[in-house]
Amino acid sequence: MGCDDLKFKEIYLEMNSEVEEALYPLLQEQGIQGWNWIDKGSRGGCLFYLPANRSWKERVERIKKKVEKLREFGLEPGPVSFNYKDIDSRSWEKKIKQASEPRQVLEGFWVVPPEYREEDFPEGLVIRLRGGMAFGTGDHPSTRLALGFIRDWFQNREKVLDLGTGSGILALAAARLGAGKIIGIDNDPEAVSLARENVGLNGLSDRVTIKEGDLLQGIENSFSGVIINILYPQIAAVLPELERITEKNAGLILSGILFKQLPMLREKISSSVWEVIDTRIEGDWAGLYLEKKG
Repeated sequence: MGCDDLKFKEIYLEMNSEVEEALYPLLQEQGIQGWNWIDKGSRGGCLFYLPANRSWKERVERIKKKVEKLREFGLEPGPVSFNYKDIDSRSWEKKIKQASEPRQVLEGFWVVPPEYREEDFPEGLVIRLRGGMAFGTGDHPSTRLALGFIRDWFQNREKVLDLGTGSGILALAAARLGAGKIIGIDNDPEAVSLARENVGLNGLSDRVTIKEGDLLQGIENSFSGVIINILYPQIAAVLPELERITEKNAGLILSGILFKQLPMLREKISSSVWEVIDTRIEGDWAGLYLEKKG
């Protein structure tokens, strides 16, 4: 198929601005790694692109339902609606070109598109990542916080669990930094499919396994490290179960926490087997690195 045959949809999804930050992980689950937020005061909207195949409208409806479900977590998206327009091949060619270069998501940490030539890789830790048909970086603060903890605290872990793996980027980062075996779990079939593809693109299928599952249900392994980048209510729900699946002196990365939720989480941690070692803030988001008490 030549470029002139390509057709895409420009999607504008409108909602209350207070859910902007919580929206990003939902987009990543659907394989959308690039988007623009358009601020209109109390209301706003997310602009992204999808190939104009038979499933584009289903993907948008899936995102819309997930945004509306944020009410269960104390957020108010308000009326959620979307509109779209067709994009001609020349406009798309320009946009896709903007996404065809490596981007540094963290100091020394690079993401490159699947087709990028290995001989042109930048210096540092590099991951091939297919994020779906979109443009821009799409780098969410919670992901960057988790990547920073992996870089600084998670090198050469023997066995790692990545809960809420999404595109698989955190599992792949742990593997690149020496983890022996990594299991990535997600409850979204689309995310599982995308993560498995990304594992293959990086040649890490021998060390990274992606599974579909609901949080820790059915997990019996014992891990030396756990990475959790999901929303606070889910983190709070799984925290008591983590002692069961972790080894002595295991490390735990928690991200996806809004800054205002940090005091509540710290209170829960204070009565657990975990000790906070490192706390980091980026914008409205917070991340923690913890270690299991001896």
